[in-house]
Amino acid sequence: MNKLKSLLAKCSPTTQLFLPSRILGAKNVYLHDYVRIMPQSVIMASGGKFIMKKFSGASFNLTVVTSNHRPTVGIPNFFNNSLHINEVIKGDVIIEEDCWLGMNVSLLPGAHIGRGAIVGANTLVNREIPPYAVVVGNPNRIIATKFTRTEIIQHEKKLYSQDERLSEKQVDELFDKYYAGLKSIGTSELNEPDFTTYNDFLASSNINYHSIR
Repeated sequence: MNKLKSLLAKCSPTTQLFLPSRILGAKNVYLHDYVRIMPQSVIMASGGKFIMKKFSGASFNLTVVTSNHRPTVGIPNFFNNSLHINEVIKGDVIIEEDCWLGMNVSLLPGAHIGRGAIVGANTLVNREIPPYAVVVGNPNRIIATKFTRTEIIQHEKKLYSQDERLSEKQVDELFDKYYAGLKSIGTSELNEPDFTTYNDFLASSNINYHSIR
């Protein structure tokens, strides 16, 4: 694993990249702090960047594709692909901070997962997903929000320094544009054992979320 991580353009010491997984175009892969990618994942980044930002994770069988090829007259598909002929780069694949991707998620060129979003199992994404959305399906659709307005603002204050946070106005705009009438699936509550476990972890790890960039 250490050898694979050393080949990437960026790979934080806190990144967890589990094997067996395969990465093509390692020089275009950027894995930030506290990123976790589970086994059996395939990242094909020969034609564009794959960027996964802090606190984000992906379950088993993540597939990332950053480019595609146009069928070309007189050239068999086998050679068209292997020689990268008429390669079409539609855009980088970007996962913003604190996202979760379920099992068997596929990200195609141009996919941009907004901060805090959740992508359900077996979902295909080739477009921009707004922050804190919960999306499922193929084609994907927004079915819920991760948190309520108030919870998002609280969450942002705990995880991000002031210059990184979404403003209250930005949060209001998200709800007006995307989330009217939708439920939220998260919670701000912790039972006593979970509260103790989490606070013991914070005390022993000395993690300062606001200092992680």
